[in-house]
Amino acid sequence: MNRRQEGFSLAEIVVGLGIGMLSMVVIMQVFAVFEGGKRTTTSGADAQNNGALALYMIEQDARMAGWGMEPATYANCNNVYSYCDGSSTCNGAAGAIAGLTFAPLTLEDGGSEPDTFSSKYFADPKFTAFQLTSKTKLQRTMPQSSSELDVGSVNGCRDGDLMIVSQAGNCTLMQITHIQTTAGKIQHNPGASGPYNPPASYQNANGWPAYTVGAEVSCFPAPDKGALHHRTYSINAATRQLVRTDPERTEVVASEIMDLQIQYGIAPAGGSQVVNEWVDGGGAWSSPTLAEARRVKAIRIALVARSTQYERPEPGTACNTTTPAMVAAWSSWANFSTANYPSDWQCYRYKVFETVVPLRNVLWGNL
Repeated sequence: MNRRQEGFSLAEIVVGLGIGMLSMVVIMQVFAVFEGGKRTTTSGADAQNNGALALYMIEQDARMAGWGMEPATYANCNNVYSYCDGSSTCNGAAGAIAGLTFAPLTLEDGGSEPDTFSSKYFADPKFTAFQLTSKTKLQRTMPQSSSELDVGSVNGCRDGDLMIVSQAGNCTLMQITHIQTTAGKIQHNPGASGPYNPPASYQNANGWPAYTVGAEVSCFPAPDKGALHHRTYSINAATRQLVRTDPERTEVVASEIMDLQIQYGIAPAGGSQVVNEWVDGGGAWSSPTLAEARRVKAIRIALVARSTQYERPEPGTACNTTTPAMVAAWSSWANFSTANYPSDWQCYRYKVFETVVPLRNVLWGNL
């Protein structure tokens, strides 16, 4: 008796394989679309987080500009006298300290590149407790050229502190080398312990003022390097990272930050607190006088963060994930130039963050 052979024929196997392969292609296409959407969503969240963190850090440090000193102390410093003996402590070449200004916040217009800004402080911003600098007045006219000040009180002033002596629009930066507590005297001798103090010959040759009775003396802690504590924000063009620099270190704040545009908020002269004009940090405002700096009451910021997901275009087509028309609509006031972005910038998505930051120490000081 013949037993019937059971199983699939060759034709049935071929048909089954064909159906399986077709199903696999469909499944992989669906998976690719889903995975691409997931990566886009995830990278968009990364851009959101990076941008929000960057804006928060910038806003916090900008809002604190002028920290540690009553703004009226340096409000009338129309002529600033300073000196560095060339040591790393005062962070400069021998002679007057280049670019020294007591303006709480300064901008550097980057043109088609990202802007840079720096907040200045008279106390270390690491410490959250607000404390005004110690202030006193001269009790005896300062002979020229003197290395000793007779003051009403030395309370709060310490050896190694910096001090600003101000009177009649003149302000001189010096360093305390010794406190004579009983005699009520502050010494500011030149030498290794006083790199900010020039020799008598330099004072005479450069017309340093001799202050009279009633001149105001303000003491504040000296930073590790440079005349003032500062925090400066800039974008590393090579890595597209937002970087913060202070006297102690340079650190990365956030990655994938493509652009940063900032403007001064200017109030009318005469003590107004109301911003009626927004200007870039270049041109006429590239080096504002202290009188102009007193009119700066706020800044406005526009920041661009990029997603990490590269969105590949269809074969034979160019990237158009982000178009020039989209860039033009990113902000109502900031001009973003993509000329210096990477050549494949249109293959990414971007998020734009904007805010206005009032300079509270300036406003409270009613400058």
